Amino acid sequence: MLGSCPSFPATAIFNTRIDDTTRFPVHGSSGSWIAAIGSTRALHADWGTNANPAANDYYGIPLNLLSASDPQTDWPSLSFTADGAPDESDCAVADGSGGHELVRNCQSRPAASLRFPIPRDAVVQLEGGSCNDPAACGDRHALIVEQGACRLWESYFTYKNTAGQWSAYSTAAWDLHSNAMRPDDWTSGDAAGLPIAPLLARASEASAGEIPHALRVTFRDAVLANSHVWPARHRAGNSSGSIPFGSLLRLKAGFVIPAHWSTQARTIATAMQRHGLYVADIGSDLYVQGDPSAQWSGSTISQIQSLRMSDFEFVDLGAVTRDPRFDRHSFAASW
Repeated sequence: MLGSCPSFPATAIFNTRIDDTTRFPVHGSSGSWIAAIGSTRALHADWGTNANPAANDYYGIPLNLLSASDPQTDWPSLSFTADGAPDESDCAVADGSGGHELVRNCQSRPAASLRFPIPRDAVVQLEGGSCNDPAACGDRHALIVEQGACRLWESYFTYKNTAGQWSAYSTAAWDLHSNAMRPDDWTSGDAAGLPIAPLLARASEASAGEIPHALRVTFRDAVLANSHVWPARHRAGNSSGSIPFGSLLRLKAGFVIPAHWSTQARTIATAMQRHGLYVADIGSDLYVQGDPSAQWSGSTISQIQSLRMSDFEFVDLGAVTRDPRFDRHSFAASW
């Protein structure tokens, strides 16, 4: 769940177990892809234990949950950076009855009419916390669940200028009750055109002992291909490698999760075996993203960071994509 909303239907690929090695065998290129990355590369937990956005060590991608009764947003206007992708972005416009409707292709509407549900300053949580310098604060993703409509909104390179105007490089939205995908070849908040929030390691789930969904992982540009495979919708960078965006990585079934690991660490490792990790963006090799939270224990982070690339394998999703019922414009992995 993302707040009171489902994290896409149970049939979505992100929520589908892929640990049956007969149905989901090792990908034919797994060995060469792992060799290109480096078999000794260590996993990095790309999140921190400080939940204070003003702290210097605030680290991770937080999630904003907008209440249906008190939505905590004024639907501020939004502009796009000069090099941005408004034509591949989703925005909101007033619907004439006090609400807002989703518009695909923000460039198709007057710039002054574009809105985005960024929460008010008192409650907004952004990657990078209080940092607001485009030259220094990085990707600065904003992840927002509009719980009344169960709509997920995400943006990349999200900043507010001194005049109070919000801007972003790209924005994207999904109906969390639906398996419908955004247009193919469109970017989102990440290079693969995937949603971010449903693929984060969240401390609340790890602490409860179950992460019932896949995670997201990044690799450096040099090992990625200038192509994407389902469920990804986009590719980026100067990719000269051979791993397509959207490829699925899995912790090997033969890896025995140590009994002395924390509940959180064992839960994360189990999710990586059962649901895998989708190649979502350009970044450092084997970086797995999560939320900043004081619930994370230091032992959890050190334990899962003992995993190496050789403990993983890439997966062939042909059991889904070669099924006659498969629709490449849907996240559905079962029917």
